[in-house]
Amino acid sequence: MKREGFTLIELLVVIAIIAILAAILFPVFAQARAKARQTTCLSNQKQLGLAILMYAQDNDETLPPSNYSAAPASGNTGWYYMVDPYIKASVPSSMAQVGNRKLSIFVCPEYERSAWSATINSPTRSYVANRMIFGGYDRNLPAEYWEAPKPLAAMQAPAQVVMLAEAAGGCVWGQGVDDPAILSGQHNTFRVCNLYIVYGRDRHSGGASYALGDGHAKWFRAPDPNFVQGAGGIGDATPTISHGGVAFQKAVSPNAAAWYWEN
Repeated sequence: MKREGFTLIELLVVIAIIAILAAILFPVFAQARAKARQTTCLSNQKQLGLAILMYAQDNDETLPPSNYSAAPASGNTGWYYMVDPYIKASVPSSMAQVGNRKLSIFVCPEYERSAWSATINSPTRSYVANRMIFGGYDRNLPAEYWEAPKPLAAMQAPAQVVMLAEAAGGCVWGQGVDDPAILSGQHNTFRVCNLYIVYGRDRHSGGASYALGDGHAKWFRAPDPNFVQGAGGIGDATPTISHGGVAFQKAVSPNAAAWYWEN
């Protein structure tokens, strides 16, 4: 006798097999997409690092300031505007200028999926400069905190000095401070920007990408836990000191893979 179709049991078995395959494959696809975003982020930082070095070559081998303000009445000009002519990314100054355009090279594609992307007013960038070597002239800070950018020769170990790091997007610079003792002292003024670094450093597979002083970019694992969150939520956190990945201070973590501050 000719069979007209599948039985209910057979259909249920096929559906169950498809569901099992989907459960197995979907996480694999998600991991592959995340890995692709990580690769793009690393490429972004590599290009930005080289652009910064080109800027330095055209300016007496001196790095650009992380930001500066020409007058008290004017806004701050970030390092990315000074570097942009070397990569011609046409970095927008606000999301209103972004429109339907693709996010620029100054934004990590994984940043859009982070909790901070919905809370920051300037999601047109997600990389920050190391203020320990870039310096800066921030009109919102007292003059005693202003510092001139350093020459390339000031870096004793360029391949281990951080130039750019991943952040939440609200700052143009960071110092990578991860020591609560330092945060509660002199550098407490910069606490907000430094906390942004903390949230950015476990963005990709438990780590983050950094551009180093010799122009190369590399992924480094974040400490675990990456931060200790307080009762205040996402904005209330104490960083966990890193001794193996990227650390604030060489003297505190001499065996770290890279540092913000050589001392």
